[in-house]
Amino acid sequence: MPTPSLSLIYLCLNEQQALPRTLEEALAFCHAALPDWEILVVDDGSTDQSAAIVRAYAAREPRVRLLQHARNLGMGAGLKTGITASSKDYFCMLAADGQIPAAEVAKMLPLLDRAPIVLSTYGNRPNNAIRTVISRSFRLFMRAAIGVDFALEGTYLFPVRVAREQIGLQVIAANTFFFSFELIVRAKRLGYQTADSVIASLPRLDGGGSRVANLKQISRVADEVLKLRARLSIENP
Repeated sequence: MPTPSLSLIYLCLNEQQALPRTLEEALAFCHAALPDWEILVVDDGSTDQSAAIVRAYAAREPRVRLLQHARNLGMGAGLKTGITASSKDYFCMLAADGQIPAAEVAKMLPLLDRAPIVLSTYGNRPNNAIRTVISRSFRLFMRAAIGVDFALEGTYLFPVRVAREQIGLQVIAANTFFFSFELIVRAKRLGYQTADSVIASLPRLDGGGSRVANLKQISRVADEVLKLRARLSIENP
């Protein structure tokens, strides 16, 4: 299929150090590889200069847009904001810290010939023992609780119309990274197929680790999984 129009949705929380590099790389990729695109940066309550940096880029390139939350609401809320604002056929979620370069999306686009939704896993990210145990345990938990039969570690390509009109963003309650899993679970229950890709990631510019792999966040996600199981049982008795 021809390359679809694409919204790159960047989720941002206090990323003033990484944002210039991230946006420069994204713009280079979009100009070179995409016929119709936009970059949506969702500033999820940043307290640094992140919003000002995005405004400066938007002043030079109108296809860059800043969307802001007055306070931190979480990854799921950020994605809802970005998908709601999207004017393109597909969206792709990326982090403003630049861990997934926009150019990696080029590996995923050809797979739209196989399925309307393309997922990704990392081919170059070695996990430490604790992270590996957490990741495997979470996958087993999701499989047992709600029948998740797909792997998702990085980003994904997803049709905007399916998210907004066929599923409805209002029905997705998750505000953590589990938002993406719930969206894909619901799409698969509607009969949509997925294709799998392998992408590469970069270290965070500040040298830190993941912001989501902590006990408090894991507890929140586990609660969201169980609540989704309860909702699905009511929706499809």
